[in-house]
Amino acid sequence: MTRRRFLTVLASLALAGPAMAEDAGSIRVSGPAVAETLPLLAMDRAGALPGVARHVTFTPWNSPDQLRAMIATAGVDAAIMTTASACTLANKGVPAAVVALFSSPVWLVSPHASLSRLSGLDGQEILLPFGPGEMPDLLLRALAGQAGLRFTPRHAGNALEAVNLLLLGKGSCALLSEPAATLAVSRASAQARPGALVPAKQLDIRDAWREVFPAHPELAQGALAAVGPLVRDAALRGALRTAYGQAAKWVAEHPREAAGMASEGFPALGSQAADGVLPGADIRLVSGPAGSEAARFFLGLLHDMSPASIGGRLPGPDFFEVGA
Repeated sequence: MTRRRFLTVLASLALAGPAMAEDAGSIRVSGPAVAETLPLLAMDRAGALPGVARHVTFTPWNSPDQLRAMIATAGVDAAIMTTASACTLANKGVPAAVVALFSSPVWLVSPHASLSRLSGLDGQEILLPFGPGEMPDLLLRALAGQAGLRFTPRHAGNALEAVNLLLLGKGSCALLSEPAATLAVSRASAQARPGALVPAKQLDIRDAWREVFPAHPELAQGALAAVGPLVRDAALRGALRTAYGQAAKWVAEHPREAAGMASEGFPALGSQAADGVLPGADIRLVSGPAGSEAARFFLGLLHDMSPASIGGRLPGPDFFEVGA
């Protein structure tokens, strides 16, 4: 389901239909093949949320279009998504609230050392997971625009496709989250001929962000968002936020067990393990007013660049529920 089709469906579809988490006795969660999904798998494995009689059931999403289809058909209660996507949902009439924010590594992966500085981006073609208007595209455009740099985007279907294009020599730089960034480097090293240039993690976009926006150094572009009827239940939202934080701590303390769990429950994620560990498993949550402020600043940049990228307007005061 394309973004345009999704917004059309939302205009005529009431999501508070019979497929409610309260009725089903479970909270249905979803995430893509990124490290921040690991706590959701752990929550599924653990069963009931602490303090409430609700189990967690996990289903992966593999593209933004798939996630949009799940939301449009009331097939999910909470999902890992971007803050921009969550804001768009709220602005288009879907109940949505962010219950966790992440500051996640996002790497420029390239064999060229010039990409270890943001200025090296200028004039380059960059492989970006997903299509135009999705978060990798928006994030890099916001950062490059503020720095006065220009690049040419080349869009791939997902992160693993971008990795494969990079390894096949059909691109010289890719913007990748973990664990895809480490996967690209490890596979390139294993396949490299003696003396050949090998892709490396040249620049963490979070470092470039702090350089370009020193007054707003925290980059909080990723979120766990509740959608649909779950948003109306404060107790369940709170339980979900608490359980995710506890699961993230467990994942960081048990990286090999987490990687094994991913291999069983989400092979596309588990296959990205390096030496039995999924890079990025030490998830950094950004909580409280500082987290909300960081996310609002980011959304404000996107709004200035393209109001449609966040659904037309900045979110209301109750949109972020990320703890004290």
